[in-house]
Amino acid sequence: MPTSTASITVPQADRVLFRMCKHFAIKVPVTFDSEHADIDFLFGRCRAQRTGDTLSLHCAANSVELLQRVQHVIGAHLGLMARDKQLAVAWQSA
Repeated sequence: MPTSTASITVPQADRVLFRMCKHFAIKVPVTFDSEHADIDFLFGRCRAQRTGDTLSLHCAANSVELLQRVQHVIGAHLGLMARDKQLAVAWQSA
């Protein structure tokens, strides 16, 4: 199973994580608290851990193509929730 990780620092990461989880929870299973999140898409999953203003992300899917989709969805929504359209997530294969 292909996996990837990323670490990104955003101002008010607790609020960003909360907003993103509440947004995704409308359509997919999400469990979260102020420091952790598990988001289960039909095409893959993402686990997030917050330490201060840093979010550590770990994503997995059944294929490279599906993993890229998870990365795109998470990256785009992080930018929206952080209100930073220029936010870029640097994913690394795990």
